[in-house]
Amino acid sequence: MKNEHTPFFGSLFGTKSQPAETDQPKQVVVTSYSQPHVLQQRMREERLSHGETVTANIAPVRLETERGKMVMYFCPMKSIEVLNTIASGDGGTLPAQVIVEGLTVPENLKPGMYKLKNVTLSSNGTMQVKATADTLWEMA
Repeated sequence: MKNEHTPFFGSLFGTKSQPAETDQPKQVVVTSYSQPHVLQQRMREERLSHGETVTANIAPVRLETERGKMVMYFCPMKSIEVLNTIASGDGGTLPAQVIVEGLTVPENLKPGMYKLKNVTLSSNGTMQVKATADTLWEMA
């Protein structure tokens, strides 16, 4: 069995030979406190409906670190800029729940306010915010 030597003071003060957790891209999640009703309201203002899928910029959103992940909050959101309509909606009511898919933040991104560019927004069963190959985070 290999015996690893960790200096007492190094472990006491958090010095490690491994990269810190913050050096890795973080997965973006939403929680029950993410205020999806704000996203729903902004989608209604843009006349988006159930079943519709668009490519859009949304701004600003707030990112906060929690348990190694970045939690996205919609509370400060002022606008949705629709770039392209992928599928038309059926005119129905937008769902109340939201999920995010494939969103990660680069290692150098800190908690704060951001414009989320080039995401796919859809609303079939849940409101979905999905990353695309062109998704970017821009400081707001």
